[in-house]
Amino acid sequence: MLAVVLVVLVVMMLGGVSTLRSIDTSSILSGNLAFKRDSVNRTSVGMNAAFKAMQLPDFVSDKYANCVPTTPDCADAVGKWVAMNYSPRLLETDGNGIPLILKDKTTFDAKFSTIKPNKTDGTLEGGNETRFIIERMCSDYGPSDEKKCSVSDRYERGGSYRQDKRGSISLPLYRITIRSDGVRNTQTYIQATVTTRVK
Repeated sequence: MLAVVLVVLVVMMLGGVSTLRSIDTSSILSGNLAFKRDSVNRTSVGMNAAFKAMQLPDFVSDKYANCVPTTPDCADAVGKWVAMNYSPRLLETDGNGIPLILKDKTTFDAKFSTIKPNKTDGTLEGGNETRFIIERMCSDYGPSDEKKCSVSDRYERGGSYRQDKRGSISLPLYRITIRSDGVRNTQTYIQATVTTRVK
């Protein structure tokens, strides 16, 4: 009888330990999912920062938008682009379409040193760091056209209704990539394709 009781006690003890470990694992998983969700949510802050950069006078300036760095008139263009975390042509990416420079924080911060994660715009908060880069979806520098760029549907000047008629223009598309680094090494990338407003 004593042996049976001891066996039952051992089984109950093992069951209790197993339950505790299961609860502990569930808590860890729930915590990690919460951190991951927070990292995803923080990407919206990076998107807002990118939209703010796209409203800067240098970004919407035709001079810098259509520059070719090798021409004399565009000597200061590269510096302007870097200051806005912007590239007028697509950068080298990995298999998932993430720009390689954004995957290395040290390299990215060394090149794009003007707009860093900061507390002013919320891109550095609560242990989270958010970075962004804007790429014009073109294969080369210069004015955007349908031969070398991904462009939007044609828009009538001064309006928002999609038209394909004389006087309409096609707008270049931009790819915004956001990297969000959170606590416990959580890391999130999101991308959005946008265009600018018709003037």
